[in-house]
Order: sequence, then C-alpha cells, then structure tokens
Amino acid sequence: MTKHIFSLLFVVASAFTAQAQDVIPQRYPVEKQSQGVEEIRVRTEYALMYDSVPESDDSLILPPADSIPEAHALSWSDIVKERLAAMAREADQANFNTGLCVYDLTGDSLLFTYNHNKVMRPASTQKILTAVSALDLLGKNYFFKTRTYYDGTIQQVQQKIPNPSKEIDSTLPDSILFSKRVLRGNIYVVGDFDPLVSYSDLKDIARAVRELGIDSIDGRIVGDVSMKDTDQLGNGWCWDDVPSRLIPYLSPLIFNHEQSITSSSSNCIPHPEEYFVQILASEIRALGIGVRPFATEITSSPCPRTRLLHTITNTLESVLERMMKRSDNLHAEAVFYQLAKRGKSAGATWKDGAKQVESVLTKAGVSTSDVKVADGSGVSLYNYVSAWSEVKMLRYAYRNKQIFTPLYESMPIAGVDGTISDRMRSGAAYQNVHAKTGTVTGVSSLSGYVRASNGNLLAFAIINNGNLRTATGHNFQDRVCQILAK
Repeated sequence: MTKHIFSLLFVVASAFTAQAQDVIPQRYPVEKQSQGVEEIRVRTEYALMYDSVPESDDSLILPPADSIPEAHALSWSDIVKERLAAMAREADQANFNTGLCVYDLTGDSLLFTYNHNKVMRPASTQKILTAVSALDLLGKNYFFKTRTYYDGTIQQVQQKIPNPSKEIDSTLPDSILFSKRVLRGNIYVVGDFDPLVSYSDLKDIARAVRELGIDSIDGRIVGDVSMKDTDQLGNGWCWDDVPSRLIPYLSPLIFNHEQSITSSSSNCIPHPEEYFVQILASEIRALGIGVRPFATEITSSPCPRTRLLHTITNTLESVLERMMKRSDNLHAEAVFYQLAKRGKSAGATWKDGAKQVESVLTKAGVSTSDVKVADGSGVSLYNYVSAWSEVKMLRYAYRNKQIFTPLYESMPIAGVDGTISDRMRSGAAYQNVHAKTGTVTGVSSLSGYVRASNGNLLAFAIINNGNLRTATGHNFQDRVCQILAK
C-alpha cells in the first residue's frame, strides 16, 4: 500500500514539473545552464521603462532552449513599438508638442500612435495633401498650358518713306513706296500658372509671332491672368513676409522662376505678369517686328481666344518633382490652383482649391472637420492637420498605383537628394526614407514612407510644433526614422 502511495506522488510531482515548464516568462535575462545545455538569449534591452524586468537569479533553473515557445520572443512589431514608446516618453518631457503616427501598409494595420489625432500646423508636409489630391483628380500626365492667341487682321500696307539716296542723286524720286504687313490686332498670352515656363519659351512665342509674316503690330501685347483671382499672396501668409523664393508672388503668368529673382536682395520681381509681357515685347522687337512703346497690358478678364498661335505645355509630374524634392512653394501653389480651376472658367480662389483637396481627404477617410486647408504649400498660418490625417493620405496613395508611383518618386530620399540630402546619411534610414519635410518658424515635420527590416513598407508622419530650434525637430524625426528602418 505504501509503495503505491509513493508511486502516485511521484507521478503527480512529475506532471506538475512538466506543466511548470510550459509557463515561461516573456522576458528574462541571459542565463547559462549546466554543461551540455544551450545558452538561452532573450532580448531585454528594448523593454518598456514601465515594465519590470526580473533580476538575475543564479538559482533559477531554466528549461532547455528548444522548449521555449517561439511566441515568447519579441516580434519585430513589438521591438519597434517599444522603441517608439521610448521616443513618445521623451516627447512627453520636451518643451514642444509632437504628433506621431506609423501605419504598416504591407500588413494593413496601425503600428504606433502618439498624439496622432492632435491638430497641428504641418508646414510643407501640406504639400503631400496637395500632391495626392492633384494626382488623384488630375493625373500625372495632366498638362499646364500657356496659350498665345491673336485677333484682328493682317493687312498689306503701303507707306511712303523719304528716299535716302536723294541727296546723292537729285534725279531720284523724293520718296520710296514701302510695302509691309501689319497686324491690326493684339497678341494675347493666357496664363495657366505654369512655374516651368522659361525664357526660352518666351523666345519661342516671339518666333511664332514672326511666322505670321508680319513687320509690325498695330495693337498690344496683352497678358491674360483671368485664370485665378488677383490675390498675389496666399491665404494666411504673413503680412510682413517679403516675397522671395520662399514667399513668391502668385500669378498665372510667370517665367524663369529662379532667374526672375534679383541677385542683390533675393526678392521676387513685383507683378511677374507685367515682367512677362514686357520681356516678350522685347523679344518680338529683337526679331525685327515693330511694337509700339508702352504697348503691353494686363487684364483679369478673359481675352478673345479665336486664333491659337502657340502653346507651352508641361506635365503635372514634371512640376511635382521640383515641388516635392526642393519643397518649392511656387510650384505647390501652381498645382493647388490647377485644382482650384476645375469646373471654373476664370477667377479660381484658394477656397476652390481647398474644396478639391478636402474631397480627396474625404475619399482617404479623413473628416474635413479635423483639417484646415488654406493653401497648397504649407506657408499659411491657417493650415491645420493631424499626423493621422497625413498618414491616411499616404495610405490612400499607396492603395492607388497611379498616385503612389509618381508621388514616391517625387519625394526626397534620405542622404541622397532634395531637402533631406544632408540628413540620415548613415544607418538603416540612409537611401531608404522617402519623405517630405516641413519647416517654418516653430514648426518642423517629416512625413513619408520607409521600408522596415522585415520588408514591410511603412507610412509615417511626425509633426513637431513649438520647437524653437529646427535642429531639435530634425534630430527627433531622424531618430524615429532610424527606428522604423531597423
């Protein structure tokens, strides 16, 4: 009887021991077992600050390594979340505000959020909203078109001019009958807010005028700026900002964006549309065609468009490259007003552009009550967006190849080109992060895409508001990107 009792106790004890071996803590320090047993290594360095990690206990007898369930090892997503949680705790202690959102596009899941719904000023990451909206509603092959027309008639005119040889030979007639072809009408250039129009393009327009076979113009060179309203600065732009490369005048008639800025002060030439028609008139004269002095004019009313003379075209895709890579505000506003003019014959306003962007935000799952769209570039003080809203737009683009491919290719690449060519020049983020920067006083942001170490593509948005030093925001953003890329 006693023998049977001992046997039963032995079986129960063995069962308890076997069951106990299945209860393995999720994290424990590196321990070594007796000779012949594998060393067990479980990562602990990324544990959350709020988690308690068991101290080393030499008396603890760990099970063999091959008996540990694989699920107890930290997964890629766990590691990333813990690292980002540490960054979030750091942001909690900072003297500026931060919004952070990361979405796993490949896994189609929200990976990490911190203040992701807090509405903040985005600065130039606003250009992501503009770019995605334009690619969705217009398409990358959409054309900006600057057209030149003429009206009136071309007449053969005979005119008497003094005979210069009369002084040499008195038998010659006093005058010579001169025949010339005169355009009794106007030349109209209809602006389409194309930021890629060049000085060479103006020369092409002048050559097209010469091909009419005329000797002079008895009319005017008219610049038609009816495509948009007459506001030359964006909604919510600072009144004391001096127009420059960063704060450009907004006009449907512009050319040589870089060269039209004076070298001495880096300020934009006022009224670029007037400069446009004056230079065009000079180029026409240079080809031997007579143009009356002070024959240029600007109008905000649509001109007669009966006889097309010349067209300058540039694609949306070509404008996006500079808009995103260099964060060019003029290019962004040009795209914004292409959206604004949809369904309008003239007089497009910023409100028209905002409605178009908001329509795409809605398609991307963003409530328009959570955003404020005031311009296309992010210069405005009135733009407000959340990190989650930007990520939703990036996710919407990813799900639409016709949007994603040109958008991804237009974005600056870490350590390579654009506005992040001098950032993240090493580490896993180098050549990996494709993202749009945003910088105005007190605001620094970075939003885009990064390939994680597990092969998944992530969309992220980091918005810092209230940071007095831009470098502080850059440092925070770069560290987050390195975490995402590892």
